[in-house]
Amino acid sequence: MRTIYYITKIPPDLQSFSEELKESITILPLLEIKTLVDSQIFDKLQMCDSLIFTSKNAIFALKENLESLPKEAMQRWQNLPNFTLGSGCNEALKALNLESFFSASKAYGEEFAKELISYSQNKKPLFIRARKIASKLPQILESAGISLQQAILYETLPLQLQESQKEPLKQDCVIFFSAPSHIRAFLLNYTWDSRFIALCIGETTRKCALELLGKEAKILLSPKVSKEAALEFAMSL
Repeated sequence: MRTIYYITKIPPDLQSFSEELKESITILPLLEIKTLVDSQIFDKLQMCDSLIFTSKNAIFALKENLESLPKEAMQRWQNLPNFTLGSGCNEALKALNLESFFSASKAYGEEFAKELISYSQNKKPLFIRARKIASKLPQILESAGISLQQAILYETLPLQLQESQKEPLKQDCVIFFSAPSHIRAFLLNYTWDSRFIALCIGETTRKCALELLGKEAKILLSPKVSKEAALEFAMSL
């Protein structure tokens, strides 16, 4: 079996992974997730009638923002329907005793946005997002006449390691990218080798890989929108 490198934050979140997965992957801790504070988040929750999440980091960031507010803020969230992209979001909601009202059937943000249009007509959804996003979800919803609010509650920062901190990479390996920011963090620390295999979650990440790694790179798309499923797929390569 090929070595599988998993790019993630510090500390890595592997709680949902099976023991077999934990033993099969090698962690590359190249990211830092920084929560941002939106002083208007309570007002935005009061004004919206649904929430949109495309990353579990957005769910954790919203929770952190609400922890310093009156309990009415969390109660407001509990009364709103959640629209999610990917199983990671659903698991994060479950950990907070919340659930998804609608979860995307497609693997990337643009298709998710198109699915949301029918649910969001005449509504005021609030998109909890990162500072930088690759998908066109806001533009798609707004062009459909939907009154979309946005709250920027976190950012993903790449870590540049010292040479002594870098994991020596095996040439015959799979490198797992679950977001475009992961590709950029990898390239900040390593040089792409034509013998590597890039495994991506979602079309947006795959397109970014094509752009940054080159058309000659071997790039595969995960058959499912789940980190666990993607890594299990990598084990079969």
